[in-house]
Amino acid sequence: MPVLTPMLAPAFVALLACASFAARAQSELPGIVVSASRTEQRVADALPATTLITREDIDAAQTPDLATLLRRVAGVEIAQSGGAGSVASAFIRGGEARHTLVLIDGVPINNLNFSLPALEHIPLANVERIEVVRGNVSSLYGSAALGGVIQIFTRQPAGVPQATLTAQGGSRGLFEASATGSVKLASGTGLSATLDTLSDGGIDAIRHNEIAGTDPDRDGYRRRSASLAVTQAIGEHRIGLKLRETRGTTEYDSEFGPATQRDVSHFVEQGAVLDGQLRVSSSLRVDAALTRSADKLDAAETAFPYFVNSESTGGQAGLQWQPAQGHRITAGIEHQRQHVTSDTVYTSDSRDVDSARAGYTFEGGPHHLQLNARHDRYSDFGGANTWLAAYGYDITKELRASVSASTGFNAPTFNDLYYPFGGNPALRPERVRSWEAALRYAAHGQELRTTLFENRYHDLIANDAFFNRVNVGHARNRGVEVTYTGRILGWGVNASATSQDPRDVDTGTRLLRRARVLGHLALDRDMGPWQLGGNLRFSGNRLDRGGRTVGGWGVLDLTASYTVSPQVRVFGRVENAFDRDYETVYGYRQPGRGVFVGVSWQPAIR
Repeated sequence: MPVLTPMLAPAFVALLACASFAARAQSELPGIVVSASRTEQRVADALPATTLITREDIDAAQTPDLATLLRRVAGVEIAQSGGAGSVASAFIRGGEARHTLVLIDGVPINNLNFSLPALEHIPLANVERIEVVRGNVSSLYGSAALGGVIQIFTRQPAGVPQATLTAQGGSRGLFEASATGSVKLASGTGLSATLDTLSDGGIDAIRHNEIAGTDPDRDGYRRRSASLAVTQAIGEHRIGLKLRETRGTTEYDSEFGPATQRDVSHFVEQGAVLDGQLRVSSSLRVDAALTRSADKLDAAETAFPYFVNSESTGGQAGLQWQPAQGHRITAGIEHQRQHVTSDTVYTSDSRDVDSARAGYTFEGGPHHLQLNARHDRYSDFGGANTWLAAYGYDITKELRASVSASTGFNAPTFNDLYYPFGGNPALRPERVRSWEAALRYAAHGQELRTTLFENRYHDLIANDAFFNRVNVGHARNRGVEVTYTGRILGWGVNASATSQDPRDVDTGTRLLRRARVLGHLALDRDMGPWQLGGNLRFSGNRLDRGGRTVGGWGVLDLTASYTVSPQVRVFGRVENAFDRDYETVYGYRQPGRGVFVGVSWQPAIR
């Protein structure tokens, strides 16, 4: 285990500074999560570092898309090539963007050609909560979870009829409107639906002094989404159907030009889940689901038009059994059929994935234990075994120390294996070995956690000198992460700082698009009918393609809302309040100052 280096000192000092406020908290930490162990537990009890974003948090943030919201999460870096709708990548604890697994209602949505989720197209109107697990949990979820998991849970029918109409607009010609409603009938039938539309005039994304010969136009974005959930309770059992679709148009600037070229792509994101929950006894529950997800991209207008579609269909079944107080066992099997279609003919365009997992958690006295193991078998390249072992000990009622170790893998994509120009069917999966040690203080409505972590990657997939895909890479990232949540002098505080050293072991250079220092500080306060908030996010410089350096930055966002009546709330936000000129991908600017206002109406329903 590496020693604390000078690189880690700033975050360590932040931990000590935050600890001085430990006696000023006011209420117990809320929140139940499932993503850290695949079983219900308080977020404060999760051994893997976990962030819970509630519906109240989403409403308070006022952000129109997931990529913008995730910039507020500890250890998460978002690199985006422009404004709304442009390609966004999430790096968790210095892992590759393809090492972040995103699920919606338990279904992976990472595409099959690059293993990247379309974060930029996920609307928030239908989201009930988001759970972010930082660190390798491949033994729970399989491929792509090396860096962490972002799991999105959509709205469910409420116990009483509810409806909300929301509209907002402002800078860049942004306009968004959404309508949500739900009802649960006496028969046990529940219905929930959401409609959302967004239009953004966009910005001229490319810096023409850095990437010359490109189109100097504004790059707009349009998105429409709809979702429907139907549930039926049958005694203690439940069955449900969830459908969602998002489609739209993204205008962008190709870095390859020419300056007269108009670049437009159309996208469709779809998902369907038919699931059921059977309560066998008070201690045994069985869950099953049939799933489908699709990611479709058609770059219809560009210098070299193309299209590529990913589709996964499958099923899963699992159980949760509590044989005795404090002991909980989970197990499950999964099957997926993965298929790609494109104007490029792949040498193979489909494969099957079969998985089996088992887990055990124990909570007794001062001891906390989590064990997970998983086997994944791919029909094309073979199998992968992964495991996780974590232990926590309560030094006092408020203070817990924990350690964990784990292994993980990332499957080669269809592009890696079968793309006719450089694909290599002999590729092995990417691998990681991870460990972390954490100290957590939680009491009186606040939590302070510091985590030391290290991830060592091998068999990373990259291009050789002839642009063929090969297993050549070795990388590692070690660092310290400090998070604090609580109330100080009447203000709600959510803060994080990460100091890390993501590095290519073979060359000694820093990994692309990952900063050595990043963090955020968010404050909020209720003042009668007013709710005020501010969020300062910052990042150090980072290396980008071609040896270029992207400068560090700090950006302040401000929010306010006013409750006019129990049914009406008006709100507004200022993004990038000081109009900071910055970029997260070399050559592509981020939006400047933006001012937005909106109104939300919840009609009284009886």
